[in-house]
Amino acid sequence: MRRLLLATAVLLATGLLAACGQGTTEPGSRTFHPDAEPIAPYAECTVTITDEPATSAAHVPACSELAFGAYPPSSGTHFSSWAAFGEYDAPVPWGFLVHSLEHGAVVLAYRCETECPELVAGLRAVIDAHGDDPVCRLEDGPRFVLVPDPDLEWPIAAVAWEHRYVATCLDPESLGAFVDEHYGQAPEDLCVPGVDRSADGWCP
Repeated sequence: MRRLLLATAVLLATGLLAACGQGTTEPGSRTFHPDAEPIAPYAECTVTITDEPATSAAHVPACSELAFGAYPPSSGTHFSSWAAFGEYDAPVPWGFLVHSLEHGAVVLAYRCETECPELVAGLRAVIDAHGDDPVCRLEDGPRFVLVPDPDLEWPIAAVAWEHRYVATCLDPESLGAFVDEHYGQAPEDLCVPGVDRSADGWCP
C-alpha cells in the first residue's frame, strides 16, 4: 500500500496522470532525498527520476555503432535482438538492453568500485518483491535484467522504456515504486526469450 501511494504521489506531482490517459510521456525530472543510507563515497541519498519521450524505436543490426542522447538510455535506435532477461555478472551493451526495454523490461544496473554483494542482493530483493509476470512463462521471466555497468555516473540506475531512475543509495521503497509503475509499460508488451552472448562476448 505504501508503495502504491508513493507511485501515485509521484504521478500527481508531475502531472503524468493526465498524460497517461493520452498515451504519451511528458518530459521532466524530479529529485528527492529518501531516508536511506548513501553508498560511499556519497554523503547523501539522492534519487532522480527522469521521464523523456522516446527518441526512436528503430532497429539496426547487432553491434552497430549507436549514439544515445542520454545515459543510461531509456529509448533510442537499438539492436534487432534483445538481451535475455536475467542476471549478468559482466556488462551488456545497451543496444541489446534498450530492445529489452521496448519489450516491457526493467533494467537494474549498478556500478561498484569493488565487490558489492549486499547491493546486488538488495536489487535482487526488489525484483523478487515485484512478483510473477502473467505475460511470461515461468522459464522466460520475469522481465528484469540485473547487470553491472562501470560507465554509470551513479551507483544505481533503473531504466524502463521512456523512464530512468538513478540513485546514490539503495532505497527499496522508491525503487520498488518506480518498478511497479513502469514494468511492462512499453510499446511491445512481450515476454519472448532473448539472446545471451556473454559466454563468447556480446560484440567480439
